[in-house]
Amino acid sequence: MSLFAALNSATAGLRTVQANVKLVSDNIAQANDPNRTRHTAQQSVDNSGQVISTTYRREVDTALLAQVQDLMSRDGGSETTATYMQQLGDMLRTTNGTPLLNDYADKFQAAVKTLATSPENETAQYQLVQAADNFSREIRRVSEGVEKLGRDMKQDLGSSVDKVNDLLKQINQINNDSVSLQSQGSAANSVADKRDGLIRELSTYLNVRQVDRPDGRVALFTPSGLALVDAKPATLSYDGGNINLQVGNQVTTIDNHLTSGKLGALLTMTKDGSTSEPPTAPSGDPTAEIIRKLRSQLDEFANAFTGATKPGEPTSFADAYDDASPAAAGEQANQFFTGNDRFSIAVNAKLLDSTAKVKGTAINGMVSALNSAGRSFNADGLAMKDTTYSAMGSAITGTWMAAAKTANNTRDSDKASMQLLTERYQSQTGVNIDEEIAQLQQLQTSYQASARVMQVANAMFDALEAVVR
Repeated sequence: MSLFAALNSATAGLRTVQANVKLVSDNIAQANDPNRTRHTAQQSVDNSGQVISTTYRREVDTALLAQVQDLMSRDGGSETTATYMQQLGDMLRTTNGTPLLNDYADKFQAAVKTLATSPENETAQYQLVQAADNFSREIRRVSEGVEKLGRDMKQDLGSSVDKVNDLLKQINQINNDSVSLQSQGSAANSVADKRDGLIRELSTYLNVRQVDRPDGRVALFTPSGLALVDAKPATLSYDGGNINLQVGNQVTTIDNHLTSGKLGALLTMTKDGSTSEPPTAPSGDPTAEIIRKLRSQLDEFANAFTGATKPGEPTSFADAYDDASPAAAGEQANQFFTGNDRFSIAVNAKLLDSTAKVKGTAINGMVSALNSAGRSFNADGLAMKDTTYSAMGSAITGTWMAAAKTANNTRDSDKASMQLLTERYQSQTGVNIDEEIAQLQQLQTSYQASARVMQVANAMFDALEAVVR
Protein backbone atom coordinates (compact mmCIF):
# COMPACT_ATOMS: atom_id res chain seq x y z
CA MET A 1 0.00 0.00 0.00
CA SER A 2 1.35 3.46 -0.91
CA LEU A 3 1.69 6.21 1.65
CA PHE A 4 -1.09 8.16 -0.05
CA ALA A 5 -3.38 5.15 0.10
CA ALA A 6 -2.59 4.72 3.79
CA LEU A 7 -3.36 8.37 4.45
CA ASN A 8 -6.61 8.16 2.50
CA SER A 9 -7.63 5.07 4.43
CA ALA A 10 -6.79 6.70 7.76
CA THR A 11 -8.65 9.87 6.78
CA ALA A 12 -11.71 7.83 5.76
CA GLY A 13 -11.50 6.01 9.08
CA LEU A 14 -11.43 9.27 11.01
CA ARG A 15 -14.41 10.59 9.07
CA THR A 16 -16.32 7.40 9.80
CA VAL A 17 -15.47 7.70 13.48
CA GLN A 18 -16.53 11.35 13.47
CA ALA A 19 -19.92 10.54 11.90
CA ASN A 20 -20.56 7.66 14.28
CA VAL A 21 -19.49 9.63 17.36
CA LYS A 22 -22.06 12.28 16.47
CA LEU A 23 -24.76 9.62 16.07
CA VAL A 24 -23.84 7.93 19.34
CA SER A 25 -23.83 11.25 21.20
CA ASP A 26 -27.25 12.10 19.73
CA ASN A 27 -28.54 8.67 20.71
CA ILE A 28 -27.35 9.11 24.29
CA ALA A 29 -28.66 12.68 24.53
CA GLN A 30 -32.14 11.53 23.48
CA ALA A 31 -32.18 8.16 25.23
CA ASN A 32 -35.16 9.18 27.37
CA ASP A 33 -37.28 10.18 24.37
CA PRO A 34 -39.82 7.33 23.89
CA ASN A 35 -40.00 8.13 20.18
CA ARG A 36 -36.24 7.92 19.62
CA THR A 37 -34.98 4.87 17.80
CA ARG A 38 -31.31 3.90 17.71
CA HIS A 39 -29.62 5.60 14.76
CA THR A 40 -26.64 4.04 13.01
CA ALA A 41 -24.52 4.91 9.97
CA GLN A 42 -22.73 2.69 7.48
CA GLN A 43 -20.19 4.07 4.99
CA SER A 44 -19.09 2.58 1.71
CA VAL A 45 -15.51 3.19 0.48
CA ASP A 46 -13.75 2.52 -2.81
CA ASN A 47 -10.44 0.69 -3.31
CA SER A 48 -8.47 3.81 -2.48
CA GLY A 49 -10.26 4.26 0.82
CA GLN A 50 -12.37 7.21 -0.28
CA VAL A 51 -15.92 7.35 1.15
CA ILE A 52 -18.44 6.75 -1.62
CA SER A 53 -21.66 6.99 0.38
CA THR A 54 -23.04 6.99 3.90
CA THR A 55 -26.25 5.16 4.73
CA TYR A 56 -28.14 6.28 7.83
CA ARG A 57 -30.50 3.78 9.39
CA ARG A 58 -33.07 3.60 12.17
CA GLU A 59 -33.40 0.41 14.17
CA VAL A 60 -37.08 -0.26 13.48
CA ASP A 61 -38.92 -3.58 13.76
CA THR A 62 -41.86 -2.90 11.45
CA ALA A 63 -43.79 -6.03 12.44
CA LEU A 64 -43.46 -5.26 16.14
CA LEU A 65 -44.29 -1.61 15.53
CA ALA A 66 -47.53 -2.63 13.81
CA GLN A 67 -48.46 -4.73 16.85
CA VAL A 68 -47.71 -1.80 19.17
CA GLN A 69 -49.95 0.49 17.12
CA ASP A 70 -52.74 -2.09 17.16
CA LEU A 71 -52.54 -2.50 20.93
CA MET A 72 -52.45 1.26 21.41
CA SER A 73 -55.67 1.48 19.44
CA ARG A 74 -57.28 -1.19 21.62
CA ASP A 75 -56.03 0.54 24.75
CA GLY A 76 -57.36 3.90 23.56
CA GLY A 77 -60.80 2.38 23.03
CA SER A 78 -60.96 0.45 26.29
CA GLU A 79 -59.62 3.44 28.26
CA THR A 80 -62.37 5.65 26.83
CA THR A 81 -65.07 3.06 27.52
CA ALA A 82 -63.89 2.49 31.09
CA THR A 83 -63.72 6.23 31.76
CA TYR A 84 -67.31 6.85 30.71
CA MET A 85 -68.58 3.74 32.44
CA GLN A 86 -66.91 5.05 35.61
CA GLN A 87 -68.73 8.34 35.10
CA LEU A 88 -71.95 6.37 34.78
CA GLY A 89 -71.20 4.65 38.08
CA ASP A 90 -70.53 8.04 39.68
CA MET A 91 -73.83 9.29 38.28
CA LEU A 92 -75.68 6.43 39.96
CA ARG A 93 -74.00 7.61 43.19
CA THR A 94 -73.36 4.27 44.79
CA THR A 95 -73.29 4.42 48.61
CA ASN A 96 -72.23 1.42 50.67
CA GLY A 97 -72.50 -0.73 47.56
CA THR A 98 -76.15 0.23 46.89
CA PRO A 99 -77.02 2.78 44.17
CA LEU A 100 -79.27 5.56 45.42
CA LEU A 101 -81.97 4.61 42.93
CA ASN A 102 -82.32 1.25 44.64
CA ASP A 103 -81.93 2.75 48.10
CA TYR A 104 -84.73 5.27 47.54
CA ALA A 105 -86.94 2.60 45.96
CA ASP A 106 -86.50 0.37 49.03
CA LYS A 107 -87.26 3.24 51.41
CA PHE A 108 -90.37 4.13 49.41
CA GLN A 109 -91.68 0.56 49.62
CA ALA A 110 -90.85 0.40 53.31
CA ALA A 111 -92.75 3.64 53.92
CA VAL A 112 -95.86 2.25 52.17
CA LYS A 113 -95.76 -0.85 54.39
CA THR A 114 -95.30 1.29 57.52
CA LEU A 115 -98.34 3.39 56.61
CA ALA A 116 -100.37 0.22 56.09
CA THR A 117 -99.88 -0.67 59.76
CA SER A 118 -101.16 2.75 60.93
CA PRO A 119 -103.15 4.44 58.13
CA GLU A 120 -104.20 7.39 60.31
CA ASN A 121 -100.68 8.23 61.45
CA GLU A 122 -99.84 11.65 59.99
CA THR A 123 -96.12 11.13 60.49
CA ALA A 124 -96.26 7.90 58.49
CA GLN A 125 -98.23 9.74 55.78
CA TYR A 126 -95.60 12.49 55.64
CA GLN A 127 -92.73 9.99 55.55
CA LEU A 128 -94.36 8.09 52.67
CA VAL A 129 -94.80 11.24 50.58
CA GLN A 130 -91.21 12.31 51.24
CA ALA A 131 -89.85 8.85 50.41
CA ALA A 132 -91.87 8.80 47.18
CA ASP A 133 -90.61 12.28 46.31
CA ASN A 134 -86.98 11.24 46.87
CA PHE A 135 -87.55 8.18 44.69
CA SER A 136 -89.14 10.08 41.78
CA ARG A 137 -86.55 12.86 41.97
CA GLU A 138 -83.76 10.28 41.79
CA ILE A 139 -85.26 8.87 38.58
CA ARG A 140 -85.34 12.39 37.13
CA ARG A 141 -81.81 13.17 38.34
CA VAL A 142 -80.35 10.03 36.79
CA SER A 143 -82.27 10.74 33.57
CA GLU A 144 -80.80 14.23 33.36
CA GLY A 145 -77.37 12.75 34.09
CA VAL A 146 -77.79 10.36 31.17
CA GLU A 147 -78.49 13.26 28.83
CA LYS A 148 -75.44 15.14 30.10
CA LEU A 149 -73.32 12.03 29.63
CA GLY A 150 -74.56 11.78 26.05
CA ARG A 151 -73.72 15.43 25.38
CA ASP A 152 -70.25 14.99 26.88
CA MET A 153 -69.60 11.99 24.63
CA LYS A 154 -70.65 13.89 21.52
CA GLN A 155 -68.52 16.86 22.50
CA ASP A 156 -65.61 14.48 23.07
CA LEU A 157 -66.21 12.98 19.64
CA GLY A 158 -66.06 16.40 18.01
CA SER A 159 -62.83 17.39 19.76
CA SER A 160 -61.30 13.97 19.04
CA VAL A 161 -62.06 14.33 15.34
CA ASP A 162 -60.37 17.74 15.40
CA LYS A 163 -57.31 16.17 17.07
CA VAL A 164 -57.17 13.41 14.46
CA ASN A 165 -57.27 15.99 11.66
CA ASP A 166 -54.40 17.88 13.30
CA LEU A 167 -52.34 14.68 13.61
CA LEU A 168 -52.99 13.77 9.96
CA LYS A 169 -51.79 17.23 8.86
CA GLN A 170 -48.64 16.97 10.98
CA ILE A 171 -47.86 13.50 9.62
CA ASN A 172 -48.38 14.72 6.06
CA GLN A 173 -46.07 17.69 6.69
CA ILE A 174 -43.34 15.37 7.97
CA ASN A 175 -43.87 13.23 4.88
CA ASN A 176 -43.15 16.26 2.74
CA ASP A 177 -40.10 17.15 4.84
CA SER A 178 -38.79 13.59 4.70
CA VAL A 179 -38.57 13.69 0.91
CA SER A 180 -36.38 16.81 0.98
CA LEU A 181 -34.28 15.49 3.89
CA GLN A 182 -33.38 12.16 2.30
CA SER A 183 -30.02 13.53 1.20
CA GLN A 184 -29.24 15.15 4.57
CA GLY A 185 -28.34 12.08 6.57
CA SER A 186 -29.55 11.69 10.12
CA ALA A 187 -32.00 14.62 9.90
CA ALA A 188 -34.41 12.44 7.96
CA ASN A 189 -34.24 9.79 10.70
CA SER A 190 -35.00 12.36 13.39
CA VAL A 191 -38.18 13.56 11.72
CA ALA A 192 -39.14 9.93 11.02
CA ASP A 193 -38.91 9.26 14.78
CA LYS A 194 -41.20 12.21 15.41
CA ARG A 195 -43.61 10.89 12.79
CA ASP A 196 -43.66 7.46 14.47
CA GLY A 197 -44.67 9.16 17.71
CA LEU A 198 -47.49 11.00 15.95
CA ILE A 199 -48.70 7.78 14.32
CA ARG A 200 -48.73 6.03 17.69
CA GLU A 201 -50.74 8.92 19.13
CA LEU A 202 -53.09 8.70 16.15
CA SER A 203 -53.48 4.97 16.85
CA THR A 204 -55.09 5.74 20.20
CA TYR A 205 -57.96 7.37 18.28
CA LEU A 206 -58.36 4.82 15.47
CA ASN A 207 -56.61 1.76 14.17
CA VAL A 208 -54.29 2.47 11.24
CA ARG A 209 -52.34 0.42 8.71
CA GLN A 210 -48.96 1.87 7.73
CA VAL A 211 -47.27 1.47 4.36
CA ASP A 212 -43.72 2.80 3.89
CA ARG A 213 -42.98 4.49 0.55
CA PRO A 214 -39.54 4.34 -1.14
CA ASP A 215 -39.14 8.13 -0.99
CA GLY A 216 -39.31 8.20 2.82
CA ARG A 217 -43.00 8.96 3.08
CA VAL A 218 -45.54 6.76 4.83
CA ALA A 219 -49.12 6.15 3.77
CA LEU A 220 -51.78 5.50 6.39
CA PHE A 221 -55.01 3.60 5.83
CA THR A 222 -57.85 2.29 7.94
CA PRO A 223 -57.76 -1.52 8.29
CA SER A 224 -60.51 -1.64 5.67
CA GLY A 225 -58.36 0.31 3.16
CA LEU A 226 -59.64 3.89 3.35
CA ALA A 227 -56.78 6.35 2.84
CA LEU A 228 -56.02 8.66 5.76
CA VAL A 229 -52.67 10.02 4.56
CA ASP A 230 -51.14 9.31 1.16
CA ALA A 231 -50.69 11.98 -1.47
CA LYS A 232 -52.40 14.34 0.97
CA PRO A 233 -54.22 14.03 4.28
CA ALA A 234 -57.89 13.16 4.53
CA THR A 235 -60.26 15.33 6.58
CA LEU A 236 -62.67 13.88 9.12
CA SER A 237 -65.86 15.59 10.26
CA TYR A 238 -68.51 14.76 12.85
CA ASP A 239 -72.11 15.75 12.13
CA GLY A 240 -73.55 14.82 15.51
CA GLY A 241 -74.35 11.28 14.46
CA ASN A 242 -71.75 10.00 12.02
CA ILE A 243 -68.07 10.50 11.29
CA ASN A 244 -67.37 11.34 7.65
CA LEU A 245 -64.08 11.18 5.77
CA GLN A 246 -63.35 13.55 2.91
CA VAL A 247 -60.59 13.11 0.35
CA GLY A 248 -60.83 15.72 -2.36
CA ASN A 249 -64.52 16.00 -3.24
CA GLN A 250 -65.38 12.48 -2.08
CA VAL A 251 -67.13 12.18 1.29
CA THR A 252 -67.63 8.78 2.93
CA THR A 253 -69.34 7.86 6.20
CA ILE A 254 -66.81 5.70 8.03
CA ASP A 255 -68.60 4.68 11.24
CA ASN A 256 -68.39 1.01 10.31
CA HIS A 257 -64.66 1.34 9.59
CA LEU A 258 -63.85 2.59 13.09
CA THR A 259 -63.79 -0.57 15.15
CA SER A 260 -61.28 0.41 17.83
CA GLY A 261 -59.56 3.41 19.35
CA LYS A 262 -61.21 6.32 21.10
CA LEU A 263 -63.37 7.23 18.10
CA GLY A 264 -64.64 3.67 17.79
CA ALA A 265 -65.45 3.48 21.50
CA LEU A 266 -67.33 6.78 21.51
CA LEU A 267 -69.29 5.85 18.39
CA THR A 268 -70.19 2.49 19.93
CA MET A 269 -71.46 4.06 23.14
CA THR A 270 -73.43 6.89 21.49
CA LYS A 271 -74.92 4.85 18.65
CA ASP A 272 -78.72 4.72 18.67
CA GLY A 273 -80.19 2.17 16.31
CA SER A 274 -83.73 3.20 17.28
CA THR A 275 -83.34 6.39 15.21
CA SER A 276 -82.21 4.64 12.02
CA GLU A 277 -84.50 3.68 9.15
CA PRO A 278 -85.57 1.01 9.74
CA PRO A 279 -84.78 0.90 13.48
CA THR A 280 -82.34 -1.80 14.55
CA ALA A 281 -82.41 -3.96 17.65
CA PRO A 282 -80.17 -2.85 20.52
CA SER A 283 -76.67 -4.28 20.56
CA GLY A 284 -75.91 -7.21 22.83
CA ASP A 285 -72.63 -5.56 23.80
CA PRO A 286 -73.18 -4.22 27.35
CA THR A 287 -71.08 -1.12 26.62
CA ALA A 288 -72.73 -0.34 23.26
CA GLU A 289 -75.60 2.12 22.77
CA ILE A 290 -75.52 2.95 26.46
CA ILE A 291 -77.42 6.25 26.11
CA ARG A 292 -80.18 4.57 24.11
CA LYS A 293 -80.48 1.73 26.60
CA LEU A 294 -80.46 3.95 29.68
CA ARG A 295 -83.18 6.18 28.25
CA SER A 296 -85.37 3.21 27.42
CA GLN A 297 -84.83 1.48 30.76
CA LEU A 298 -85.52 4.58 32.84
CA ASP A 299 -88.66 5.36 30.81
CA GLU A 300 -89.92 1.81 31.32
CA PHE A 301 -89.15 1.94 35.04
CA ALA A 302 -90.99 5.25 35.49
CA ASN A 303 -93.92 3.99 33.46
CA ALA A 304 -94.15 0.89 35.68
CA PHE A 305 -95.29 3.21 38.52
CA THR A 306 -97.38 5.66 36.48
CA GLY A 307 -98.85 3.40 33.80
CA ALA A 308 -101.90 1.17 33.55
CA THR A 309 -101.97 -2.53 34.32
CA LYS A 310 -100.54 -4.70 31.54
CA PRO A 311 -102.72 -7.55 30.26
CA GLY A 312 -102.23 -10.74 32.25
CA GLU A 313 -100.16 -9.04 34.96
CA PRO A 314 -100.89 -7.99 38.55
CA THR A 315 -102.54 -4.63 39.11
CA SER A 316 -100.11 -1.79 38.53
CA PHE A 317 -99.21 0.65 41.29
CA ALA A 318 -101.10 3.47 39.53
CA ASP A 319 -104.27 1.41 39.11
CA ALA A 320 -104.04 0.05 42.66
CA TYR A 321 -104.23 3.63 43.90
CA ASP A 322 -106.68 5.07 41.37
CA ASP A 323 -109.20 2.19 41.43
CA ALA A 324 -109.49 2.04 45.22
CA SER A 325 -112.71 3.56 46.60
CA PRO A 326 -114.15 5.46 48.24
CA ALA A 327 -111.93 8.49 48.79
CA ALA A 328 -112.68 10.30 52.00
CA ALA A 329 -112.89 14.06 52.24
CA GLY A 330 -109.43 15.62 52.02
CA GLU A 331 -107.86 12.56 50.37
CA GLN A 332 -106.26 12.54 46.92
CA ALA A 333 -108.63 10.47 44.79
CA ASN A 334 -106.22 9.54 42.00
CA GLN A 335 -102.70 9.94 40.61
CA PHE A 336 -100.34 9.31 43.49
CA PHE A 337 -97.60 9.79 40.86
CA THR A 338 -98.05 12.16 37.93
CA GLY A 339 -96.21 12.07 34.61
CA ASN A 340 -95.50 9.16 32.29
CA ASP A 341 -91.77 9.08 31.62
CA ARG A 342 -88.35 9.44 33.23
CA PHE A 343 -88.42 13.24 33.14
CA SER A 344 -92.00 13.87 34.28
CA ILE A 345 -92.58 11.29 37.04
CA ALA A 346 -93.32 13.14 40.29
CA VAL A 347 -95.43 12.85 43.44
CA ASN A 348 -98.80 14.58 43.10
CA ALA A 349 -98.34 18.24 44.04
CA LYS A 350 -101.33 18.17 46.40
CA LEU A 351 -99.74 15.36 48.39
CA LEU A 352 -96.42 17.20 48.50
CA ASP A 353 -97.88 20.44 49.87
CA SER A 354 -100.18 18.51 52.27
CA THR A 355 -103.40 19.91 50.80
CA ALA A 356 -104.49 16.29 50.33
CA LYS A 357 -103.80 13.03 52.11
CA VAL A 358 -103.01 9.57 50.78
CA LYS A 359 -106.24 7.70 50.04
CA GLY A 360 -106.74 5.29 52.92
CA THR A 361 -108.60 2.66 50.91
CA ALA A 362 -105.67 2.43 48.46
CA ILE A 363 -102.93 1.68 50.97
CA ASN A 364 -103.35 -2.11 51.10
CA GLY A 365 -103.60 -2.24 47.32
CA MET A 366 -100.37 -0.23 47.03
CA VAL A 367 -98.61 -2.71 49.31
CA SER A 368 -99.94 -5.63 47.28
CA ALA A 369 -98.88 -4.02 43.99
CA LEU A 370 -95.35 -3.38 45.24
CA ASN A 371 -94.99 -6.95 46.52
CA SER A 372 -96.55 -8.74 43.54
CA ALA A 373 -94.38 -10.70 41.13
CA GLY A 374 -95.43 -11.71 37.63
CA ARG A 375 -94.63 -8.36 36.03
CA SER A 376 -92.73 -7.89 32.78
CA PHE A 377 -90.07 -5.34 31.96
CA ASN A 378 -89.22 -4.72 28.32
CA ALA A 379 -86.65 -2.05 27.53
CA ASP A 380 -83.69 -1.73 25.20
CA GLY A 381 -80.90 -3.88 26.56
CA LEU A 382 -82.96 -5.38 29.41
CA ALA A 383 -85.96 -7.70 29.31
CA MET A 384 -87.44 -9.45 32.36
CA LYS A 385 -90.38 -11.72 33.09
CA ASP A 386 -92.13 -12.67 36.33
CA THR A 387 -90.44 -9.83 38.17
CA THR A 388 -91.25 -7.23 40.82
CA TYR A 389 -90.89 -3.48 41.06
CA SER A 390 -87.90 -3.87 43.35
CA ALA A 391 -86.21 -6.34 41.01
CA MET A 392 -86.66 -3.96 38.07
CA GLY A 393 -84.62 -1.21 39.74
CA SER A 394 -81.99 -3.68 40.93
CA ALA A 395 -81.65 -5.13 37.43
CA ILE A 396 -81.15 -1.71 35.85
CA THR A 397 -78.40 -0.60 38.21
CA GLY A 398 -76.90 -4.07 38.53
CA THR A 399 -76.57 -4.41 34.76
CA TRP A 400 -74.68 -1.14 34.47
CA MET A 401 -72.46 -1.71 37.47
CA ALA A 402 -71.49 -5.11 36.04
CA ALA A 403 -70.81 -3.52 32.64
CA ALA A 404 -68.61 -0.89 34.30
CA LYS A 405 -66.63 -3.57 36.11
CA THR A 406 -66.14 -5.52 32.86
CA ALA A 407 -65.01 -2.36 31.06
CA ASN A 408 -62.54 -1.61 33.85
CA ASN A 409 -61.10 -5.14 33.69
CA THR A 410 -60.79 -4.93 29.91
CA ARG A 411 -59.03 -1.58 30.21
CA ASP A 412 -56.53 -2.98 32.74
CA SER A 413 -55.83 -6.02 30.55
CA ASP A 414 -55.36 -3.98 27.36
CA LYS A 415 -53.16 -1.46 29.11
CA ALA A 416 -50.93 -4.17 30.58
CA SER A 417 -50.56 -5.83 27.15
CA MET A 418 -49.83 -2.51 25.47
CA GLN A 419 -47.20 -1.53 28.03
CA LEU A 420 -45.54 -4.94 27.85
CA LEU A 421 -45.26 -4.85 24.06
CA THR A 422 -44.18 -1.20 24.05
CA GLU A 423 -41.36 -2.00 26.47
CA ARG A 424 -40.35 -4.91 24.26
CA TYR A 425 -40.33 -2.69 21.18
CA GLN A 426 -38.30 0.01 22.91
CA SER A 427 -35.79 -2.55 24.20
CA GLN A 428 -35.24 -3.78 20.65
CA THR A 429 -35.28 -0.50 18.78
CA GLY A 430 -34.67 2.20 21.36
CA VAL A 431 -31.41 3.58 22.68
CA ASN A 432 -29.51 1.35 25.11
CA ILE A 433 -26.98 3.40 27.08
CA ASP A 434 -24.75 0.37 27.74
CA GLU A 435 -24.60 -0.47 24.03
CA GLU A 436 -23.85 3.14 23.12
CA ILE A 437 -20.99 3.32 25.64
CA ALA A 438 -19.57 0.08 24.24
CA GLN A 439 -19.85 1.61 20.76
CA LEU A 440 -17.97 4.69 21.96
CA GLN A 441 -15.16 2.46 23.21
CA GLN A 442 -14.95 0.75 19.82
CA LEU A 443 -14.93 4.13 18.10
CA GLN A 444 -12.14 5.27 20.40
CA THR A 445 -10.07 2.25 19.37
CA SER A 446 -10.77 2.93 15.69
CA TYR A 447 -9.84 6.57 16.13
CA GLN A 448 -6.55 5.63 17.80
CA ALA A 449 -5.76 3.15 15.02
CA SER A 450 -6.45 5.69 12.26
CA ALA A 451 -4.52 8.38 14.11
CA ARG A 452 -1.57 5.97 14.51
CA VAL A 453 -1.56 5.27 10.78
CA MET A 454 -1.43 8.99 10.08
CA GLN A 455 1.40 9.43 12.57
CA VAL A 456 3.43 6.64 10.93
CA ALA A 457 2.71 8.04 7.45
CA ASN A 458 3.75 11.49 8.62
CA ALA A 459 7.03 10.10 10.04
CA MET A 460 7.73 8.28 6.77
CA PHE A 461 7.13 11.47 4.78
CA ASP A 462 9.54 13.31 7.08
CA ALA A 463 12.16 10.56 6.54
CA LEU A 464 11.71 10.70 2.75
CA GLU A 465 11.99 14.44 2.80
CA ALA A 466 15.25 14.24 4.76
CA VAL A 467 16.71 11.75 2.28
CA VAL A 468 15.84 14.02 -0.63
CA ARG A 469 17.63 16.89 1.05
